[in-house]
Amino acid sequence: MNEKMAHFGKFIKSCWSKKLLCDESSLRTRGNAVTLFFSGDEAYAAMVDEIAQARSFVHLEMYMFLSDQVGQEIARALSRKARTGVAVRVVYDAIGSAEADELMFEQMRDAGVRVEVFRPVAPWRKRSGILGRNHRKNLIIDGRVAFTGGMNLGEVWSQKASGAGAWRDTHMKLEGPAAAACQHFFKEAWRKVGGETLSEECHYRQDELGPGESECVIVGGRGISRRRAIRRLYSRAFHEAQDLVVMTVPYFVPPKRVLDVMRRRALAGLEVRVLVPRNSDVPFADWIREGLYSSLMDDGVNFSEYTASVLHAKSLVFDHRVAIVGSANFDYLSFSFNWELAVVLDDPAIVSQLMEQYQRDLESSEKVDWDWAESRPWWRRVLAQIGAALIRRL
Repeated sequence: MNEKMAHFGKFIKSCWSKKLLCDESSLRTRGNAVTLFFSGDEAYAAMVDEIAQARSFVHLEMYMFLSDQVGQEIARALSRKARTGVAVRVVYDAIGSAEADELMFEQMRDAGVRVEVFRPVAPWRKRSGILGRNHRKNLIIDGRVAFTGGMNLGEVWSQKASGAGAWRDTHMKLEGPAAAACQHFFKEAWRKVGGETLSEECHYRQDELGPGESECVIVGGRGISRRRAIRRLYSRAFHEAQDLVVMTVPYFVPPKRVLDVMRRRALAGLEVRVLVPRNSDVPFADWIREGLYSSLMDDGVNFSEYTASVLHAKSLVFDHRVAIVGSANFDYLSFSFNWELAVVLDDPAIVSQLMEQYQRDLESSEKVDWDWAESRPWWRRVLAQIGAALIRRL
């Protein structure tokens, strides 16, 4: 245990020396209780239950807040709580939630929920724009409990609604001062959409010891001003890892600087395993990833492709000791433009659960061998080479 703590402390100290944790883009908290969710239905049920228990406030910032069965269930839970007089505030992303029915948001407003849109795609509106989306999935109840990770609000994450085709994702519940840290980042988004200064106090202070045993660093990347926070986090994780890095990511389109760190460490003997979907919901990202296979495999990086459904989880474990879970994809948009949230976890039980899930995912995956291209159509191989050439220049 002491060795593990020393390893985590070394990682945090390294991040600090590289100016990752020296401002409000990262907040270190202690004594958190963490629960992982690999099922959307279980995560949504826990969210509804905690919303019902809110006493002071419920705050939500969400990339995709859809108006399907899942989205409507969460909307009803938020509306019920707002009618009791509890402050309920929602920020949804204009592009991520473009398919949602505006009537759902109007009904929430009628119930007393403060609903704001993040960066509408309309130049005549205030605070509009295209790049720099709010890609976070951040729900905070009373500054006591927070939910964050990779799951948006939609039926594709629900086995009840989508059956075996439900997307594989990872989400988490944080109880303790980490919830107050998540609230800190919600305040950023609320100010961005023109919201007022928030006066509600959190149940936990960021600097106090919470009810659990997990130490968490909450990292919030946002736009141009703090765009390097998430990129530096991943780069330092590769730099500090000694034996093994296990990644589960839906898109593998990192900027050249992060690719270079991964290559150097793999060539130096670090074992790097990457689990990606065979086919994600963004085909162009798949083509770019495939174009990078050959050179990265030459450097010693191991790839496996998940084939059971769409893989949307974003997690990283290094040396079986420290984990990173959050909303940030391993791509250029998350590293350079989007508003993201990542949690660095020092919790052996959580790391063990992530590794166990990784092993289960491998049972529904195929290892990428040197003859992988023979199973792809010729046009996909051509697009892969073009996409890879482009990404190497970013």
